[in-house]
Amino acid sequence: MRLLYKQLTKEVWKNKVFVWLLLLLTFLSALSFYFVRFSIDGNTAVLESLPRLSANQVQYKNALASNTSLAYTFFFSMLGLTCFVFFMFFYRFFGSNTKAFGCLKALGFTDRSLGFYFVLFTAVMSVTGSLAGLTGGYFLSDILVKANMRTYSVTGLIKGIAPFTIMEGFLGAAVILCLNAFLCYFFIRGKEPGALIAGKKGSGVRKTLLMADRIVKFLPVKNEFPLRIALRKPLAVSLIFVAVTAFNVCVILGQSLNSSSQKVFNSQMMGHNYDFDTKYPAYMEDPLPFEGLSYLYHEAGLMAGGYEIEQTIIGLYGLNGLYELQDMDKRLMSVPDAGSIYINPGLAELYGVRKGDSLAVFIDGREYTFVVAGVAANAKAESILANAAQLAEIMGIPAGAYNGVWTMEKPAGGGETTDREQRILGLEKDEVSNNTSAVINQVIGGIVGGILLFLAVYVNFQDNKRDMVILNLIGYSLKDIRRMLVDIYRPILWTAFFLTIIPSISMAGFIQRSLSVSIKDYIPFGTNAVIIVLIFISLNIIYTLGQTVLLYNIRKNIKKWV
Repeated sequence: MRLLYKQLTKEVWKNKVFVWLLLLLTFLSALSFYFVRFSIDGNTAVLESLPRLSANQVQYKNALASNTSLAYTFFFSMLGLTCFVFFMFFYRFFGSNTKAFGCLKALGFTDRSLGFYFVLFTAVMSVTGSLAGLTGGYFLSDILVKANMRTYSVTGLIKGIAPFTIMEGFLGAAVILCLNAFLCYFFIRGKEPGALIAGKKGSGVRKTLLMADRIVKFLPVKNEFPLRIALRKPLAVSLIFVAVTAFNVCVILGQSLNSSSQKVFNSQMMGHNYDFDTKYPAYMEDPLPFEGLSYLYHEAGLMAGGYEIEQTIIGLYGLNGLYELQDMDKRLMSVPDAGSIYINPGLAELYGVRKGDSLAVFIDGREYTFVVAGVAANAKAESILANAAQLAEIMGIPAGAYNGVWTMEKPAGGGETTDREQRILGLEKDEVSNNTSAVINQVIGGIVGGILLFLAVYVNFQDNKRDMVILNLIGYSLKDIRRMLVDIYRPILWTAFFLTIIPSISMAGFIQRSLSVSIKDYIPFGTNAVIIVLIFISLNIIYTLGQTVLLYNIRKNIKKWV
């Protein structure tokens, strides 16, 4: 058995480029997880042990919750891509070694012993990559820890990870990848040795060629031959589509997270022209001795999209230049009528609440029904706006009572006052989590996209290597060979980009909305034409670099073979 595994290892190692890239993908999957978790687990435990948290510590704890959801999202997304690449590797390996497996089975080796080797091989790759990712994540987590210390003005932050989290990373990757390897072995499981030794029947190849020929006839191309050659390997071409889609989603998501921070900041400053926001512990009834805008607020809950959502209901007595309420088209809005409310953009985008819907709002345990009169673009975060007179009646307090004021001058006396500078500082702190997420997204997206594109080019070039040598032997120059067998993959890359860009935007939006719901924090999604153009340029740069490296190696191989 040891000699069998030694021989199989020798055969697998003939695909060393593929093996190294598989190991790199498992490493990146683990790194994307542990890089974030090392800055989360230890500090979360410290915060939970404190009897009382300061305002900065509360904001920091919310950021840790956001990054926790992000870590799991990327970890399992990366594992999904890694599973696909493992599938391609096993598909090609089993397909090109069917006769060898037939001989091994004829010698008496069972499917169980052969399949166990590939599960064991995958487990070794997974554990090795996870161990390297754990080590790299420990050192790279310094970036997040130091950034959080500066931004949230908190001290005593540590790097630490829970044992259960380590097991999640190792076992999660190992179980998923080993199950993938076990299922891939079904390509040859149960097949008779004679059938494997005889090799594949030509009908499958003929069908592939006929399908490629039919596709080419429908396309307006001048030279059909290179495209027909490329489409002989549909799985290799599909890898280009997967690579482009993964790159698109990661970069669009990263850009959206980055820009969403600025969108939230702008919405919380737009129309909020007051300098001081003062909240009182008790209800006030005396008229304001200075110019200001009084309001009434109370904690509330509501049901939307099947979720129980905590919100603050704010009752407005009036609006003026201190607070200019605006809708999504930046038109001024008036105080909502009794029985109606304005919602914030998060409820509309994440939970599907629309104008005209009836919304059940719970105040002090009692249910009240309001009609959504509109979406206020610059409503305070996690708040809904109602008529103050009706809210006072619901709460059983005198008409005109208030517990908050917006002013240009700081009120004398009691109350907790937040000035403009403090408000801006708080909004800037909230951006840290999203900006960090954006950086992680874009870096990982670029690396993964580059790896998958390189694999796509590598697989296609490897499939055509024998053809290149034959063409060179019969007199074709390297330039002609490149034009026939290589250059066609750039138009395929462009086609993949234009066909997948819209689905990629939709996928990125879905992931970001799911992340917002899971952390209960609104992160607006958006993209623009500039980022789309940059993605297209980046894809071409990555492809050109990979093509250059592989062409250099192929040129050396041709000279060696000749």
